[in-house]
Amino acid sequence: MTFAILGSDPADGKLGIAIATYSLGVGATCPQIQAGTGVATSQASTNPAVGEQLLELLKSGRNPAYAFEQAIANDSYPEFRQIALLTADGQVLVHSGTHTKPFSGHITGENCIAVGNFLADVGVLEQMVQAFEDLPDSAPFTTRLIAALEAGKSAGGQREPESGESLTERSACLMVAAPGESFPIDIRVDFSEDAISALRQALAAYDPMHQYYLARAENPENLPLQYDFVKRLNPT
Repeated sequence: MTFAILGSDPADGKLGIAIATYSLGVGATCPQIQAGTGVATSQASTNPAVGEQLLELLKSGRNPAYAFEQAIANDSYPEFRQIALLTADGQVLVHSGTHTKPFSGHITGENCIAVGNFLADVGVLEQMVQAFEDLPDSAPFTTRLIAALEAGKSAGGQREPESGESLTERSACLMVAAPGESFPIDIRVDFSEDAISALRQALAAYDPMHQYYLARAENPENLPLQYDFVKRLNPT
């Protein structure tokens, strides 16, 4: 009961994922990202070890097809997993196990892939890809990822297949990794009754701070205190 958009920005080499689900704490279990390597998700009945192993194999020099096949083969219950990978050079690989709940599937777009399960219908994924593609390349990459999540929700989002009941998104996560940055953007909403809206709010607060935090990690000596930096961003 999850939908996600995996995307890349070829202009600057960024990779990213935005994901939302009825489950709690999605950021801790489903998405995995490595700058210059790839971005992955293990969802449905998620096993974080699958995505972790997948990216480790890629980082060690294995080709994507082998890494993907090996990570799935090492899992005891692949029929319950939905796994997607977008590599830094644009390769896409997806596995939707036979026990993932309908609607379950994926759609590949330009520099993106939408993937999900427990969905209202395929239109959820179609609208996610369209939203990502419709925004110009000049739009912030994070904005394009969040817009795709919002489009998926507006198109019906998650739905219990037997009762037809709509399921709210109770957790969400956004990750973006860029070459040369020592850590990614990693924003998580672990519990909310409207997790996608909460994720957008969290991004708005964090986004102007990311470069400050990167600079502080590299050399904090001549930086202003965080409190003073925030006051400069938001003068009263």
